[in-house]
Amino acid sequence: MGIKPTRMELLLVKKKLKLARKGHKLLKQKRDVLVMEFFSILKDIKKFRVELVDKLAAARDSLLSAQAIEGELDMERISLGLGSGLSISFSSRTIMGVHVPVIEDVKMEPSWHGYFEQTIELDNAIIKYREVFPDFIKLAEKQLVLKRLAEEIKKTKTRVNSLEYLTIPRLEKTKKIIEFKLEELERESFSRLKHIKKRAGK
Repeated sequence: MGIKPTRMELLLVKKKLKLARKGHKLLKQKRDVLVMEFFSILKDIKKFRVELVDKLAAARDSLLSAQAIEGELDMERISLGLGSGLSISFSSRTIMGVHVPVIEDVKMEPSWHGYFEQTIELDNAIIKYREVFPDFIKLAEKQLVLKRLAEEIKKTKTRVNSLEYLTIPRLEKTKKIIEFKLEELERESFSRLKHIKKRAGK
């Protein structure tokens, strides 16, 4: 496509270049904030997983103790009376324009239909597992946030690179070409005017 060597075109290219540079700066800032947030959440997830593993190990130990006392058959019989109701309330927030979920509350059915001969060990095991279950939901939320941030970082990086290596250099090149052609036209015009004046003076 031909480049129009006019002052109007030069003004238009300069305006586009200014907008492209501003957009590039803002997108770089957005990318940097998203990357910082990404690593902050990643660090949080790693810490959360360690705590979750510890809680799960404690719950498993309680279950093994209960199983040793109750026996496998009684454990299966008692497990049939456990409640399975679950309700999750959540909202959302935005991180640099990225919508992410926020788990507000995780509620499990507060009671289970146990038996009078049920041991304290089994009670403890059930309580510990019920306490640790909401943490799995929260971990899933954190991982989903991390995934969405990673996707947005990738998109933002692509846009930053496109502006930095394609759009801005192309506009700068176009600006230089128009400026060069305008200078050339100005020189030609000056030369013609000088020639006309010279002829008129004879």
